[in-house]
Amino acid sequence: FRDEGAEVVSSSRIRVLVGEGEVAEAAGLLGYRFTVESEVVGGQQLGRTLGFPTANMRLSAEAALREGIYAVRFRRADGTLHDGVASFGRRPTVDDNGAPLLETFVFDFSGDLYGEVCQVSFFGFLRPEVKFEGLDALVAQMKRDEAEARALLAGVRPLSDLDAAMAF
Repeated sequence: FRDEGAEVVSSSRIRVLVGEGEVAEAAGLLGYRFTVESEVVGGQQLGRTLGFPTANMRLSAEAALREGIYAVRFRRADGTLHDGVASFGRRPTVDDNGAPLLETFVFDFSGDLYGEVCQVSFFGFLRPEVKFEGLDALVAQMKRDEAEARALLAGVRPLSDLDAAMAF
């Protein structure tokens, strides 16, 4: 199968795109959004003290996702869907030596997600992960990330019937 530019569409090509954070381009080739599934686990709970509680998920190394900030949709085990912004990485401002973790701030949600197996669908790469000078600078950037993710997600449409079932 080839795309409109006559380039071969392959799983290797899609993995490279995901690894580069090009999740929108990968979705165009797949016909649906790149999606991961994992159990929500406990974390340091720093996000909730900063006003951004997160659902933390460990991803397998095979996910090969670029570390950074993404606009996402979060599907709970019961099927409910929420927009959000997710950080995948090592949290360099607060924990330089941590293992990579997917931390999703689920918009307009409060409740306990611990132990639920949930899905995160990636709609757009917002920026790479960076180390901030302190928590105030981090929170200011998190607010900008939230606004950018909300704007991006407000205008999205399904790429296919499968995408509609998975991420809409």
